[in-house]
Amino acid sequence: MRLRRLEPTYVTYVPGELEQGRLYISMEYSTAVHLCACGCRAKAVTPLASDGWTLTFDGSVTLRPSVGNGQSPCRSHYLITRDVVEWLPPIGVAATRAAIVRDQAAAAAVRAPARSTWWKRLVDALRRRRRSRSG
Repeated sequence: MRLRRLEPTYVTYVPGELEQGRLYISMEYSTAVHLCACGCRAKAVTPLASDGWTLTFDGSVTLRPSVGNGQSPCRSHYLITRDVVEWLPPIGVAATRAAIVRDQAAAAAVRAPARSTWWKRLVDALRRRRRSRSG
């Protein structure tokens, strides 16, 4: 079932179990991840970088360039504009090869943020736990 929309969900870490219809965005790790909008459940990872994908937020999310799942059997290809999935023709083999080269270069440019101290991580975890219990 092809989706028409993706709901932006801001996270620090992408969860192990992804929910269909959500676009997980980690600003800390400059990455957006979602399950393919065609419904095949393939994971689409888009590293955000000046020479990779860009994400624009204006109350909704726009992700550029297009998402092409050329390595998946579905070969889905779409844009995400203001949370709406805009379907394009299936991505071809040559475009997939070019995208792989581009993605590898973008991934190499992404730098993980410096890890915080162990006590800062502990305090953050305790705060999250307190919020989850009170909410």
